[in-house]
Amino acid sequence: MGFFSYIASHWYVGLALVLLIILTVFVWIMALVSGRKRREERERIIAELEKEKALRKEFKVVDNSTFAEDKDDYRLVIGMCAHIQQRIEKEENMNDAFMQLAEVERYVYALGYVFEDSRNGFSGFFRLNGEPLVSVSVEAVDRVIGGEFSELFQSVYRMFDDDDEAVSVDEEFLQKADEKSIELIANDGSGIFAAAAEYIRSNKNHFIS
Repeated sequence: MGFFSYIASHWYVGLALVLLIILTVFVWIMALVSGRKRREERERIIAELEKEKALRKEFKVVDNSTFAEDKDDYRLVIGMCAHIQQRIEKEENMNDAFMQLAEVERYVYALGYVFEDSRNGFSGFFRLNGEPLVSVSVEAVDRVIGGEFSELFQSVYRMFDDDDEAVSVDEEFLQKADEKSIELIANDGSGIFAAAAEYIRSNKNHFIS
């Protein structure tokens, strides 16, 4: 009996073969997709590391040119955060070193982390960071940025504040707050970053060695 004749008389064998072929093609396609995703993720990480390396190099030493008015506000905030990071990361206890910084330095460092870690919403910042950075960040956002940005930031902070027993984590609220914070940055990012950059420029003499 020929192969095709056998398949014709044993339909379930043919069905099994068809399913096996479909499964093989599916696994092959998924392997290609997975490989592409791994490659893209690896390339993204490398790009992020290269960007951070360039930023740290640019802001390792600051002078008057660092605070030029034509420098991008967001880059100035993140760069000055990196500048301070390079100083305190050498210390045995970074938290102690952070708290020993002058207030303006603590605020600038905190704002850098707020902007970077809040890309997908404020809850991301609070999930990633702890004390004393979190409390200082709340102060910095309130005094330097203010407005709706600060009000929303503080409302999310209360969700994560272990000392505030009157408020518990509400995931539905956090989702809406994250969406709102992303919207705020998208619509008023230039004003938010400008406020932080202006704070840095007005205190530039504190950073110039």
